Amino acid sequence: MPHAFLPRTQPGVLALVLALSFSLLLAGCGSGAPVVDEPLRVGNVADPGPEALGLRPGITRLDEARGALETRGHTGVVAEEYAAQGGTLLGVLSADYQSRVHLFRGGVYDRSVALPTGGLPPYGMALRIARDGPATRLLVLYRDPLDRPEFPPTLLTFDWQEDHFELATRTSLEQLVARQEGMTRPLLLGDDLGDGILLVARDAGGALWDTSYMVRIAGGRAAFEPRPMSDALRCSCVQRYARGESPR
Repeated sequence: MPHAFLPRTQPGVLALVLALSFSLLLAGCGSGAPVVDEPLRVGNVADPGPEALGLRPGITRLDEARGALETRGHTGVVAEEYAAQGGTLLGVLSADYQSRVHLFRGGVYDRSVALPTGGLPPYGMALRIARDGPATRLLVLYRDPLDRPEFPPTLLTFDWQEDHFELATRTSLEQLVARQEGMTRPLLLGDDLGDGILLVARDAGGALWDTSYMVRIAGGRAAFEPRPMSDALRCSCVQRYARGESPR
């Protein structure tokens, strides 16, 4: 016998109702989402160059390089792949405390991109490659591992120039992050900067931000358009992120 408060319905419809209920629960301040703490990750704070990691141009695959970082005890390992215009498969890889993003073309290592952080060891990075009209851009978001106010979280963007990425913009997220009471576990989603790349994150205590942001590049600078988190939660990957699961 069905529950007194639920009409008879097909399983697919019921699943949709449950998904919508979850989205409504997490809307607004996000108080219905579990808190996910982020302890300081200090498994390996070394910053080895590509040679020390065994990255060989034209030979080392992305999955092999990722495995090398993880085997050495590096934390916060992030990787992304994107099929650029013209069919070139681009991949990027980095981790906590690394001063470089390793670039892969056609699935194999090509070169490494230095991050101009002024000596700050980048921490808690998020990476994304996306199109922007005819251009292809790399987004690198990072913060200070000690969250010192003089080193606010920063977004770097790089433009693809035939066979390499060149630094294009550098944007402080100081005011944005202050409004959200800190930033942990940032996530960038989407593949079109024209539409906007979605930024979601948690505050310093691990609670889900109540606002998501659409990131675009306009006039040579990054712009952040606030959106209710309830809008972001229409995406299943954001729902998984909100539950504390892997978004992918």
